[in-house]
Amino acid sequence: MNKERLFEYVKTQNQSKLLELLSLAFDTMNTNQRHDVFGKSVKEVPPSSVDGKEILTTIEQFYEKSMAGYYYAPFDINSKNFSDIPEETEAWFDEISDCFEDSARLTDQGNHEMAVQGFKLLYELIDKMEDGDEIVFAHEYGTWMITGDENRFIKSHLSSLAVISSPEEYAIGAIPLIKRDSYESFHNKVYASAIREDWGDVVD
Repeated sequence: MNKERLFEYVKTQNQSKLLELLSLAFDTMNTNQRHDVFGKSVKEVPPSSVDGKEILTTIEQFYEKSMAGYYYAPFDINSKNFSDIPEETEAWFDEISDCFEDSARLTDQGNHEMAVQGFKLLYELIDKMEDGDEIVFAHEYGTWMITGDENRFIKSHLSSLAVISSPEEYAIGAIPLIKRDSYESFHNKVYASAIREDWGDVVD
């Protein structure tokens, strides 16, 4: 394929044709390729309002697919392929990252009830993944593969949780996050975030 001739032709096409080509290219790429090509542009997209019901439905569907093994793609690991990560695993972390981002936007919009419901399902999935349930597969994987600002996601969850919960309910919801962070040397400083919320004295 001659790149120069192709792009000379592309330059003559209208916006509709260009968008069609971009859409086809996006659908043809794997997860890493999409991030390589479109990652910078995605970060430049200004925040927009999200629909709580649609977001929660998407998260529920993602949860069900995950539990059904949709993203689980095992293979025989050997000395040559031990570092390989299946596309299904990459896609799972990409999708859960998007779900976290949308849940955080619900917090920003003040839709705290649905934000907490979404976060609860997502963290439940992470717990199951870390416990060894057949959700994703790779020689090594973990929450470090989540894209986006994990610390922001945690703060958003705690913020919404504080708004809708009693002190006791807040403590029940916050303590598992603190425990998980302790396993990662308090990388996300969840305890500090938790005690800054309205019901922080319960966690002490």
